[in-house]
Amino acid sequence: MQKGMRLNDGHITYLALLAKKDGTRRGCLSKKSSDNTKWHSKWFALLQNMLFYFENDSSSRPAGLYLLEGCVCDRAPSPKPSLSAKECLEKQYYFTVTFNHDNQKALELRSEDVKDCDEWVAAITQASYRNLATEHETLMQKYLHLLQIVETEKTVAKQLRQQIEDGEIEIERLKAEIAGLLKDNEKIQSNPEVPPSDDDTEIKKIKKVQSFLRGWICRRKWKTIIQDYIRSPHAESMRKRNQVVFSMLEAEAEYVQQLHILVNNFLRPLRMAASSKKPPITHDDVSSIFLNSETIMFLHQIFYQGLKARISSWPTLVLADLFDILLPMLNIYQEFVRNHQYSLQILAHCKQNRDFDKLLKQYEAKPDCEERTLETFLTYPMFQIPRYILTLHELLAHTPHEHVERNSLDYAKSKLEELSRIMHDEVSETENIRKNLAIERMIVEGCEVLLDTSQTFVRQGSLIQVPMSEKGKITRGRLGSLSLKKEGERQCFLFSKHLIICTRGSGGKLHITKNGVVSLIDCTLMEEPEGTDDESKGERSGQDVEHLDFKVIVEPKDVQPYTVILVASSRQEKTAWTSDISQCIDNIRCNGLMMNAFEENSKVTVPQMIKSDTSLYCDDVDIRFSKMMNSCKVLQIRYASVERLLERLTDLRFLSIDFLNTFLHSYRVFSSADVVLDKLITIYKKPISAIPARSLELFFASSQNNKFLYDLSVREECDEDPGHTEETEAEMSPPKSPSTPKNVKSKNSEFSLFSFNNGMVVSSCRELDNNRSALSAASAFAIATAGANEGTPTKEKYRRMSLASAGFPTDQRNGDKEFVIRRAATNRVLNVLRHWVSKHSQDFELNTELKMRVISFLEEVMHDPELLTQERKAAANIIRTLTQEDPGDNQVTLEEIIQMAREDCKTEPFESHSALEIAEQLTLLDHLVFKVIPYEEFFGQGWMKNDKNERTPYIMKTTKHFNDISNRIATEILQWDDVNLRAAVIEKWVAVADICRCLHNYNAVLEITSSLNRSSIFRLKKTWLKVSKQTKTVIDKLQKLVSSEGRFKNLREALKNCDPPCVPYLGMYLTDLAFIEEGTPNYTEDNLVNFSKMRMISHIIREIRQFQQTAYKIDYQPKAAKYLLDCSAALDEESLYDASLRIEPKSSS
Repeated sequence: MQKGMRLNDGHITYLALLAKKDGTRRGCLSKKSSDNTKWHSKWFALLQNMLFYFENDSSSRPAGLYLLEGCVCDRAPSPKPSLSAKECLEKQYYFTVTFNHDNQKALELRSEDVKDCDEWVAAITQASYRNLATEHETLMQKYLHLLQIVETEKTVAKQLRQQIEDGEIEIERLKAEIAGLLKDNEKIQSNPEVPPSDDDTEIKKIKKVQSFLRGWICRRKWKTIIQDYIRSPHAESMRKRNQVVFSMLEAEAEYVQQLHILVNNFLRPLRMAASSKKPPITHDDVSSIFLNSETIMFLHQIFYQGLKARISSWPTLVLADLFDILLPMLNIYQEFVRNHQYSLQILAHCKQNRDFDKLLKQYEAKPDCEERTLETFLTYPMFQIPRYILTLHELLAHTPHEHVERNSLDYAKSKLEELSRIMHDEVSETENIRKNLAIERMIVEGCEVLLDTSQTFVRQGSLIQVPMSEKGKITRGRLGSLSLKKEGERQCFLFSKHLIICTRGSGGKLHITKNGVVSLIDCTLMEEPEGTDDESKGERSGQDVEHLDFKVIVEPKDVQPYTVILVASSRQEKTAWTSDISQCIDNIRCNGLMMNAFEENSKVTVPQMIKSDTSLYCDDVDIRFSKMMNSCKVLQIRYASVERLLERLTDLRFLSIDFLNTFLHSYRVFSSADVVLDKLITIYKKPISAIPARSLELFFASSQNNKFLYDLSVREECDEDPGHTEETEAEMSPPKSPSTPKNVKSKNSEFSLFSFNNGMVVSSCRELDNNRSALSAASAFAIATAGANEGTPTKEKYRRMSLASAGFPTDQRNGDKEFVIRRAATNRVLNVLRHWVSKHSQDFELNTELKMRVISFLEEVMHDPELLTQERKAAANIIRTLTQEDPGDNQVTLEEIIQMAREDCKTEPFESHSALEIAEQLTLLDHLVFKVIPYEEFFGQGWMKNDKNERTPYIMKTTKHFNDISNRIATEILQWDDVNLRAAVIEKWVAVADICRCLHNYNAVLEITSSLNRSSIFRLKKTWLKVSKQTKTVIDKLQKLVSSEGRFKNLREALKNCDPPCVPYLGMYLTDLAFIEEGTPNYTEDNLVNFSKMRMISHIIREIRQFQQTAYKIDYQPKAAKYLLDCSAALDEESLYDASLRIEPKSSS
């Protein structure tokens, strides 16, 4: 018989040391002895639900252990002391820990501080998990209660069935009685008539009354049974279930029609074209584009026919067997999803053939296509599986647990969710390709660089390009002039590898300017360009565009270098552009340094460094990866702990701009600004200990780095002038990076105008005047490996550098590596801070303490004697951004407009304003309301909570503004008694909506169309008869544009093809965010951050912020704005309907 229990002493000792080091609560307490006579001072440490105590704080082994699960911790009154010990006991605070184990004595503890005592009580209470036990008991009670309800319902159902059986027996008995009466009646009629007696007449009357009563009772019983069932929850659930099935049938019919159009309007005609004498496309390309879409169509035609057959057998709807047919065919969708990106790539390649492009446009112009492109039809199957999952969720919600289909539907949902996870990894890249193709089709000349599937869209907007003279100076008197703002306006598109600069032509088409396709790998960004002489500086000083321009210096391999100067409309917009451009340049350079080898037999290139580090692609307990790669050719994170996310943020090898944007948008959900800043400070102060060792060793293990260092040393020796003295060599700038193709000659030496430093950008040209060039990341690594702490390497240092790569002593190389790591860590910290400060300034505006911490840290960085010149400049630029006042975009604010509207008490009537004036002022007001919404309000569905006005005040203001304008429009229409005037007002508002569409104000289009669709306006039949056909056609076009059908598919297509400024409909984005929030939690069951969800939310927020940052160039007109903001005469919904009945009463019919 076992008398004791064995414990792993080593494991307990490890847990005790872990509690002592990282425990929830640690400190010295007094513990009452077992005989209740003495108090002993012990060192206690709390870890999860285990309370260890040591003899003192320096003990390495615990003296004891208490398991706190289920215990109760409360404050205890102080015992009555003796007179001699009274003064001592008054300073003690007691509390007890009572255990729920049998025969276990309560633990009595005391502390000398009341705050410390309360904190210990709270910590132990939380560690006891008593709240979880209470919740478990509550849930068990609810579960038992539900079981009782189910049993009751079963009993009631059994009783109802018994009543029905009794009724049927009664009916059979009545039928038999009726048959007997009929036979008796026949006998009476066959016999000679006998004069009825009075007794027979009375009996017949009694029998008639009895028969009537029996029939009435039977009908009453049946009516009661049917009414009870109709009102029962089961019947309500089945009705909802039937509605879900009917909706599923309609959606399936629409999907089959879409596949039918894809096959009959595109696939089969293109197959015939491929068989012609001069085929515009090959059969292989047709197969690659359409994949197995025809098989998918056949499958869903069978599925749709099965659904229709089930509907015909209503009310009995059995669907599980249909999904059993569908599940084995899931591999068809897997094949389609995996090759969807390649399909779009082949389509983009085929479009370069003019004959094919012309033929495709003819197919897309068919009425069945409804102006939808082939890419749209190829994307429909990507969204069908999630639609099935949502349908099954609704079906299961209204399907009883004992239903025969329950298990089959659960299995179908699990299989579909598994497929959906695979599809999710493909959708984001597909959307990026569609965006690139949409932009490429808008460019008249075409743009081949956009057909590269690795080209990721970053941002777009309007900038002003400043022309340059032949000598490279700004044209005199041009910067800031009105003519320049009109003539120099450019539509700019930033991608991960290129910057596209276009002009807007007639019909909305784009034309690429001269040198308009800028390769970012050949670029240097100057954030604050300065004039080359005093005269040009004097010209700029008086202009209103000061500090709004930035310069991109381009040095292509085979073309003469040139400079592009761009001017933003506001400081915020300039900061956003420069931050994204610098991050793209940084990613290109880091990728170029790391690409040492390629994956064999694969189309995807993978750096040797990444292949060697399994933590970058292998799932672990604290991180999970998806199958998608980011711009740095690293697998995207699906789930991860906070520590792993912070580790990825500070990894010196790469930093994806998508990861950085997602992290800075969403870190408040799982962390705080202080934690992020502490991590950056730790990386700067202790880069060796804070950065994973694998991340460091893999960099220095790269053979390409050694080859690069050797190339630098050889190039320096070849370019050296023998006539130079040693002093001249000491002043020489470092040679340019191997990725830099051109050099600019100075009097004494050769230096590179091209410079970068891991994302930090040169902010001034003065370094060039001082015969210095900013060091790139690669140059910094080269200098560091040479053991140099100065900013300018000499010939001897490059010689040492080559010796280091060839086998220089280990201690010297290790010292050089430490310097490399410090420089790289400094660059990464400054890069993240620069991005954080420039694109998320509200974090520092609302948190003064955080702002001062960042400034203090940057000042400390600037005093580092080893800091390079460009690093000191970068730190100074960040401080200047934090401390300077933002002048804004010089646009009037909404508060100023409201204040001016209140001061002007007179409101001019609607007819005194033109449709153009109203449309422009409505667009201005809508954008002012939309642009001030902070992106923090888009997290957590705050707009749907009870305290929505406190959590999301700006979103609620936008909603109120939408409703006020809609009420204002309806009131204006209904205040006219004359039918012709009402029709004229409707036509004018439709004209306003059409102008708003041209201004890309889709929010106003929806405001006006929703007002016209109100019941109080829609019912005015006499008024609508007076409205012209042309106006009705425009209304139909606008309603189709902003229709919610297909998740606002037409509106989304319009937003993809339009250039900012733009005012989208906010409700569309809120619907997307609500879908993401409800469908996926913030944390997994393993308490890992759902970073995939954060990425999806971040993509939506980035699109919203892109439209927020570009302002309209519309002048404020007080009279029209006053009319739109005057809601004093606006009526509510009930008053509007009363006014509608007054001017057009209901007809008597």
